[in-house]
Amino acid sequence: MSVLTVKLRRDLRRRPAQLVSVVVLVMLGVALFGASYDAYKNLDSGYQRLFEQYRFADLTVSGGDTAAIARTAAAEPGVAATALRTVADVPMRTPDGGTFVGRVIGLPTGSQPAVDKVKVLKGRYLAASTPDGILAEKHLADHARLQPGAKVAVWHGGSWRQVDVRGTASSTEYLWPAASRQDALPAPGSFGVLFVPEPLAEKIAGTSAPNQVAVYYTGAGREHAGRLDAALTAAARGHGAGTAVTRAEQPSNAALAEDIKGFAELAVLFPLLFLAAAAVAVYVVLTRRVARDRVVIGTLRASGFRRRTLVAHYLATGLAAGLAGAVPGVAAGVLLAGTVTRLYGAAIGLPETFASVRAGTVAAGLGYGLAAGALAALAPALAAARIPPAEAMRGAVPSTAGCGVLSRLGRAGRLGRLARVGRAVPAGAWLVLRGPSRQFRRTLYTTTGVILALVLILVSWGMLDSSRATVSRQFGQVQRQDAELTLAGPAGPGALAALAATPGVRAAEPSAQVQATVTAGGKAYSTALVGYRPGTAMHRFLAPGGGARPLPASGVLLGGAMRGRLGVTAGDRVVLRLPGGRTAATTVAGFVDEPLGTYAYASLAQVDAWAPGAAGQGSTAAGQGSGGRRDTALVRFAPGADRAAVERALSARPGVVAFTDAHALERTMDGYMKLFYVFVAVMLAFGGLLAFTVLFATLSVNLAERGTELATLRASGVGRRRLARLVTAENLLVVALGAVPGLVIGRLATGAFLGAFNSDLLAFHPDIRPATFAWSALAVLTVAFLAQRPGLRSLARQNLAALVRERSG
Repeated sequence: MSVLTVKLRRDLRRRPAQLVSVVVLVMLGVALFGASYDAYKNLDSGYQRLFEQYRFADLTVSGGDTAAIARTAAAEPGVAATALRTVADVPMRTPDGGTFVGRVIGLPTGSQPAVDKVKVLKGRYLAASTPDGILAEKHLADHARLQPGAKVAVWHGGSWRQVDVRGTASSTEYLWPAASRQDALPAPGSFGVLFVPEPLAEKIAGTSAPNQVAVYYTGAGREHAGRLDAALTAAARGHGAGTAVTRAEQPSNAALAEDIKGFAELAVLFPLLFLAAAAVAVYVVLTRRVARDRVVIGTLRASGFRRRTLVAHYLATGLAAGLAGAVPGVAAGVLLAGTVTRLYGAAIGLPETFASVRAGTVAAGLGYGLAAGALAALAPALAAARIPPAEAMRGAVPSTAGCGVLSRLGRAGRLGRLARVGRAVPAGAWLVLRGPSRQFRRTLYTTTGVILALVLILVSWGMLDSSRATVSRQFGQVQRQDAELTLAGPAGPGALAALAATPGVRAAEPSAQVQATVTAGGKAYSTALVGYRPGTAMHRFLAPGGGARPLPASGVLLGGAMRGRLGVTAGDRVVLRLPGGRTAATTVAGFVDEPLGTYAYASLAQVDAWAPGAAGQGSTAAGQGSGGRRDTALVRFAPGADRAAVERALSARPGVVAFTDAHALERTMDGYMKLFYVFVAVMLAFGGLLAFTVLFATLSVNLAERGTELATLRASGVGRRRLARLVTAENLLVVALGAVPGLVIGRLATGAFLGAFNSDLLAFHPDIRPATFAWSALAVLTVAFLAQRPGLRSLARQNLAALVRERSG
C-alpha cells in the first residue's frame, strides 16, 4: 500500500463528523434530484402513454360544417382518424342537491369513438338499448358519490330531464377537470362531465348534427404538428369553424403541462442548493486539511512526489465524499420517485401511473455527486501542489507585515482615536468583534453556508406566503361577487330586481361570457370574452403597475399574458373570432394583472354588439364550441348574511337553475394549499438539515483552526464557560453577517422559483411577510447555535499541555 493511500485512509478516519456532514448533503441533493426528476419523467411519459392508448385528440375543431371539416381532415396526410361528436354546457343537478353548469359529450353507443376514447372504471359502456344511460366522469362521480344506477338531472328544453348512470369513466381530456383554459381550477361541485349517447347529446344541445370534430395524428404527423395544426385550422375556418384547439392548448393538458414544467425546474434547482452546500463543505474541510498538512506536503514534495500526485491525492478525498453520498442518494431517489409518482397520480385522479428506473437519472445522480466533491476539492488540491517545499517545511510563520503599517496608522488622526476607543472596549468584546476580520476567508465560507441555508428556508416559506397572497388577491380584490346564478332565461331588469330583493342579497348584476379567440399579427390566443356593466361592483380590474382601472366604454381589456403572447400594446388593433364564425375588430384599451386566468373584458353593450343572439346557447369545452352563456347573474351578499340561507333562497327562486358559490374556488385553493403545506414542511425540514450540516462543517473547521489559540486562552486563565460564550458570540456574529445577504438572495430566489410555475393560467407575485424574514433569520441562528455544540464539546476535551507545547515549538 502506497504512502499516500495510507495517508488518505487516515485522513478519512480523522474528524469523520465533518466528512459525514458532506456525505449527508450530497446524499440529500442526489436523492432530491432522483426523486423529483424521475417523478417528472414518470408523469410525462405516463401522460404520453395514456394519450396514445386512448387516442387523445391532437386538434379539436368546433362549429361550422363539421362533416366537411372531418372529410377534409381525414384526407390530409398525417391524420390517423377523425371523430364527430356533440358537446354542450348545460345546468346539471346531482342526487346530493348540487346544481352547476356541467358538460355533456356525445359518444357512439356500442363501441368506443375513434378519437378521445374513455376508460370505463365502473359499470358498463353506453348501449343503444338504453338511450338515457350515461357515463359520469371520474371527478364528478367521486365528488357526488355517483354509482351505477344513480340518476342525474340535466336541464333540457326548459325543464329537468333525468338520465341514468350506467357507469363511471376516466378521459384523457379531463385528467385534470378543467372547465376551460381560463377556468383551470374549478371547485369540486362547480363543474362536471357526462358522456352521453350522441343522439341524446344532440337533443340536449338543440342541434341536428354534431358540432365538434376531434382529429388524431399519426406519429409522423405529430412530428410536424405545428404545420398540420395550421393547415387544418385554416381549412376548418374555410368551412365556418369557430375555434380550433391544439393538444397543447387543451385545458386539462395545458394545466398539467404547466404543473410538470414547474416540477421539472424544481427538480434541478432544489438539488443544486444541496450540492452547492456540499461543495462549500468539501472546500472548507479540505482547505483546513491542506493548511494542517503544510509540513507534510513540503516533506513529500522534497522527497520527490510530483505536483500532480499531490493534486490527485487531495482530489481523492472530495471524490470519496461525493461517491459516498451519491450512492445512497441514488438508491433513495429511485425509491422515492415511485412514491412521489403514485401520490401525485392519486392526488389528481390519474387512472394509471407508470414508474420506472432510468439509467440516465442514476448516472446523472452519481455524476452530480462526484462533480460536487471533485470541483470543490480542486482549489485546495491545486493550492497544496503549489506550496514550495522549503517554505512548507518551515511550518506556519505568523505574518507581521501589516502590524507596522497598522501601528503607524493607529498613531495618526481618527484611526488613533479609534484605537484608543478600542482599548477601552472589554477584552472579551474586542475578541468577538475582531475575530471575523482576522481570517476573512474563513468568515466568507461560513457566510456562504448561511446564505445557502437561508435561500432554501426562505424559498420554501416565501412560496407559501406568496401563494396565500395570490389567493387573497384573487378573491379579495379581483372577484367581488359571492355567487354566480345560471338562469332559465335572460338576466333582464325584472329578473335582476327580483334577485336583489331576496333577503341577504345586496346587489345583482348581469354578466355575459362568450368564447373568443383574440388575434393580432398572425398570432392567436383562445380565451373567454367577459362582459360587465360599466362601473361594475362585481369585478375589480387591477392594472399591471398597481391600482385599479375602470372598464372602458369601448375596446377590450386584455389579461397581461396576452401582451407577450400576441405582441400587442395599448392602442393596438386586434380581431376577435367569436362563435358562429363572427369576427369583430376592436382596440386594446389596456391590460389587467390578475392571478388566475387570462381573460378579455368588455362592456355588456359591446359584447351584445359583437355577439348578438348568443343568449341561452350552450357553450362547449374551452373555446371549442359555438356559443356562450348569457343567462348569468352575479350577486353580492349583504354584510353578515347567512350564506347557507341565502343560497337556499336563491336556488329556490323560479328561473334559477344553477347556483355556483364564488367562494367555493377559494376554499378549493385553500385545500390545494394543504398539499403545498406538506411540501413546504418537507422543504423546511430539508433546509434546517442543510443549515445544520453545512454550518456544522464550517464552524467545526473554524474551531479546529483556532484550537491552539483557544487552548492558549484557556491556559492563560480564561474559564471554559466564558470561552464558550465568547466563541458562540463570535460564531453567531458571523452567521448574522451572512443573514443579511442571505435574506436578499433568498427573496430573489423566491421570485425565480415562483417563476417556474407562472403561466397565462396562474401568475404568482413574490409577497413575503416581514415576519417570515425575521423567523427565517432566527431559524438559521438557532441552527448555528446547535451546530457549534459538538465543536465546543471537542474543544473542552482538548489536551492543553500538548497544544501549548505545539504552539511553543
